[in-house]
Order: sequence, then C-alpha cells, then structure tokens
Amino acid sequence: MRTPRLVNLLDDFALGGVSKGLAVFESDPVRTVVVPSVIAIDRRAMIAPRLDAEIIVTHFPPNWRRLLFFATLKWRNPKARIIHIEHSYTRSWEQQWVPDRRRFRLMLKLAFGQVDQVVAVSGGQARWLAEAAGMAGKDIEVIHPYSANPGIGSISDPDFSRPRKLRVGAYGRLHEAKGFDKLIAAWKSGAMPGTELLIGGYGPEEERLRALAGDTAGISFFGQIDDVPAFLEQCDIVAVPSNREAYGQVANEAREAGRPILVSDVDGLPEQVGQAGMVVDFTDASAVARAFGALDSERLTAMSRAARRATKDCGPIRQQQWANLLRRQLRYPAFLQNRCVPA
Repeated sequence: MRTPRLVNLLDDFALGGVSKGLAVFESDPVRTVVVPSVIAIDRRAMIAPRLDAEIIVTHFPPNWRRLLFFATLKWRNPKARIIHIEHSYTRSWEQQWVPDRRRFRLMLKLAFGQVDQVVAVSGGQARWLAEAAGMAGKDIEVIHPYSANPGIGSISDPDFSRPRKLRVGAYGRLHEAKGFDKLIAAWKSGAMPGTELLIGGYGPEEERLRALAGDTAGISFFGQIDDVPAFLEQCDIVAVPSNREAYGQVANEAREAGRPILVSDVDGLPEQVGQAGMVVDFTDASAVARAFGALDSERLTAMSRAARRATKDCGPIRQQQWANLLRRQLRYPAFLQNRCVPA
C-alpha cells in the first residue's frame, strides 16, 4: 500500500511567508504521513486539474472568478481530501479593501463550502472567518505558519545593560500592507529618540520608502535579506507596523532570536506579544513615543527572555500539528467527517 500523496497548489512563488512556509510539508513528522509535492496553478485557471493525491492543499485566496476552480477541484478529485489554508484574508483586509461586505462574505461561504478543512494561521483570523464565512460551530483548525531559519535560535541575546543607541529592525516585503512608511514617519518625527532604524527587504514600495527616508542619518536600508539570522543579530528590537497581517512570521522569527517586538494592533499580531513586546499604534507618533519611553533596560531584558521562552520548539510543534491534522483527514472516509459548509 502506497504512502498517501499530498499536493500543494500555489499560484505565487514570490519569496514570502507562503512559499517559505512550505518547508513544514518536507519535515520528518509530515513525511511519515504523506509524500508531499508542489504544483503551480495559473492564476487565470478556472477548471481544476485531476491530481494523483489523497490530500490537496490550496494556498491561494478564493475570489468570485475562482469559485468554479474550487468547485471543479472537488468534482474532479472526489476521493481526495481538500484543505484550504487562508493566508491572506483577515478582518483588517476586509475593512480596508472590501466595499460590499455582504457580497464578499457570500463568496467566502460558497468557496469554503467546497473544501473539507479550513486552516487559519492565527486565532484572530479564525474568529473572523467563523463570523465572515458563516462557519460558527464548524471546524477551523489554527496552525501558525513557520519558516525555519537555521541558526536563528542560537543568536546571542541583545545586551541592554549599557547605554547606547537601540537598533530598531524592520524587514520583509516592502509593500503597502507592511506599513513601513508609518515607521519611517514616526522615526523622523522624533518619536523614537536614541535609536537607529534598520530596514531590510525589497518590493514595490522600496523607491517610495527610500524617498520618504531621504538622506536622514540613522535610517539604513539593507536590501534583500538572504540571511535572516545575520540581520536579526544587528537588531536590538523588531518593529512590525503592518496595516494587516494574518499572522506575521517576522514577529515569530524576531521572538525566536530573543528580540522584543513592537507590533500593530491588527489581526494575528497582538496574540504573539504576551510578555515579549508591546502593541503599538504606529499611526500615532505620540503613541509610538510613549511606547519607546517605556522601554528601559530592565523591561527590554525581560521581553527578550520571554520571547525566547514563547517560541521554544515552535518549529517541531507546528510540524507535529500538521502531521496530526493530516492523519485525521486520512483516517476516515469523507462521509464520516464534518465538512466546512456554510451555516
């Protein structure tokens, strides 16, 4: 009897949280359950392919045009279990981009009615999905994404005991969603005194962000970050000023490295904070100033230690969560399992 096959369907392979997160399917715990693979799907495709797989995982957000794809995916693969991971849509995304909420939520209900399991990447996103997609009482699994960065856990803790300029790091795709412009504006307003700002990454907003920073001494751009541990080793704390963020792998990586985090109050970010940082309104310079004014050496040291504790073994834990979910999906015939159908 062959080992069950799992196929991940992606329509975007740009370096980011989604593509980096695929590594979990190659981990030993998951590979004891399934043989994983990845297939690229044309964004314009409306008819799904037939696949030689017992489990199919979709990684792209549904939309009205793609409803036929989701419907034919089940129709053409009737024996496969279909899992959808919602990487993109969140309450903040809906608030910022959806003019007709009723129409959008109807689309979500119709799309998720075609799959056997929905996976949310944060508790905040799961609570919103239960409301938005009419899935209250249905099974929404929460599994935080994880992208392994070898060496990140062995970075030395920052030393906050001696007076010096704090190095505030921010990195990721330079995109409107990430809110780097708010961070630069707050720094230039004087809300972050005694700090240097280190910005890593590339993307469509890079030229605008560099222009916004100008020739200001104290703001440095590092370009594409190929070595995340090396970048984090240069940072004392990490800011995540996102406008929307389903989970925020940057915040998780920062905590693994023992870096206190300052995050926006959106979607999945606040649930990562605990004792490891602070939730900050980056749209309000006075709020940013109050946050930085509260960061004395004793508090920063305590945050750093809490960050390490909170992320201990998070990689193996998430690998095992996926292995357990896949076993459950394979254990029973489809008619014995609850499907995620509209209420």
